[in-house]
Amino acid sequence: MSRREEVLITSVLEVPHFKPDYVGSSRGSYRIGTYKRFRKRGEFHLDVKLNRTIFVPGWGNLQVDHEAFGNFQMSATINIAGELEQVRELVERNINPHFTAHDAVVAFPKPWNEMPSNEGILVYPEAPTHHAVIERIRNSNSSGQ
Repeated sequence: MSRREEVLITSVLEVPHFKPDYVGSSRGSYRIGTYKRFRKRGEFHLDVKLNRTIFVPGWGNLQVDHEAFGNFQMSATINIAGELEQVRELVERNINPHFTAHDAVVAFPKPWNEMPSNEGILVYPEAPTHHAVIERIRNSNSSGQ
């Protein structure tokens, strides 16, 4: 799920700790520290999938799809509300050197149910992928042209 959250980082681990998705899994997330949510008291572990997480200081005005339009495309993609050029600029400002999920970034200039074939716009259509949703979008775009 794409989400945007304002947090205050309270501690950072010198070496990220790997947390597998399940016992024996090679996939998982990395615990990189702790954080507090804006205007909240509790502290939480900061666990991220480094290859799929975009860190942008001073995020700007772009929102994720469910914040902007009140509905969201549940597709395991990184859904950002905005025009293609705006979303591409945001991803290029990403400071996470481990980010490799360029194939899964999708722009939504308007709600998904107002988009042609209810799909977003691929921000990096040339990126290699094995993502089923992205392959479906690419196939529907190539057959519609």
